[in-house]
Amino acid sequence: MSYNFYMPSLSLMGADSLISAGDEIVSLGYKKALIVTDKVLVENGLVKKLTDMLDSKDIKYVIFDGTQPNPTVKNVEDGLAMLREHGCDFVISFGSVKSSMKN
Repeated sequence: MSYNFYMPSLSLMGADSLISAGDEIVSLGYKKALIVTDKVLVENGLVKKLTDMLDSKDIKYVIFDGTQPNPTVKNVEDGLAMLREHGCDFVISFGSVKSSMKN
C-alpha cells in the first residue's frame, strides 16, 4: 500500500523560537502535532515547555519519544504509525544541539 505525506519544513531556532512556533502554527491553521523527540528531553522537562506553549494556543498533540540519535527505519515507521493513528496534521521535531566553543 502506498502512502504519501508531503510536509514542507520550517525550522525555528533561538531563544524565542517556542513563541514564534506557536504563532506560526496558529497562522497555518494546524490542529494536532506529532512531537518527535527522545525520552531524555521528556524526562528533563524540556518537552513540557513545548507542550505548555501548545496548550496555551489550544493545539492538540501526541508525543513520540522513541527516537535515537541516528534514527532507524523502525523509528520512522513507528512515528508514521502514530501520526496516522492519532490524525496529526503536522510534526514538530524537538531536539537539542550540543555545541562546544573554544575561547
